[in-house]
Amino acid sequence: MDKKEKTHSHEEEKVQEKSDAIEIKLKKLEPVKFKEAVNSVGKEIKRNKALVFALLVLGLGALLYNYKSLFIAATVQGKPIYRWEVIRVLESQLGEQALNNMIEKKLVQNEAVAKNIVVSQDEINMKIATIQDGIVQGGQTMEQFLEQNGMTEADFRDQVRHIALIEKLMQDKVTVTEEEITQYIEENKENFPEITDDEQGRSLVRESLKQTKMSQEYYNYIAELKTTGNVNVLINY
Repeated sequence: MDKKEKTHSHEEEKVQEKSDAIEIKLKKLEPVKFKEAVNSVGKEIKRNKALVFALLVLGLGALLYNYKSLFIAATVQGKPIYRWEVIRVLESQLGEQALNNMIEKKLVQNEAVAKNIVVSQDEINMKIATIQDGIVQGGQTMEQFLEQNGMTEADFRDQVRHIALIEKLMQDKVTVTEEEITQYIEENKENFPEITDDEQGRSLVRESLKQTKMSQEYYNYIAELKTTGNVNVLINY
């Protein structure tokens, strides 16, 4: 046997000796002590589980406290009024109207996309300026108007954009003739003496008649879109 083989054999003997020593120690280990060790480990695991559970409960409690307005709308003498209760009442009172408005808005948006109709920011700004002038002439500020109608500035801009889309979609459906303008001025001289039969006065009357006709035609237009727009209402209020 050469030197290399002797070295390899010697290493195998050492490994075997260590294995035998471990086996002897395991055999000498008393069953009672082994059970105690297992029980100790089990108790430690249970304690850790309890600690983790306690931390989770504390974390959830802190989260609910910091963000309680997500779940609770108000408290009365310490008793909560939950947001889902408020939503249920609102749905029972205004759900049908709100849903119809959302359906109509979606139909208008889809129709505008299909016909490649857009409203620019400049167009929105011009309409807002016109509306704001009317609000100021009526003795209100824009802030008062928004607060009175429960709207933010973003809500108002979105509503103006929606109206502008409707006007563009329906512009071919509504026409105002010069004869209608003249007739309106003649019939309303006593009630509206400020309306004059000049370019500015006729322009104001034309816009007023156009808006009136558009309001009347709008419901027919929406009914048509609902028929062709694959609307499926899944809830009845």
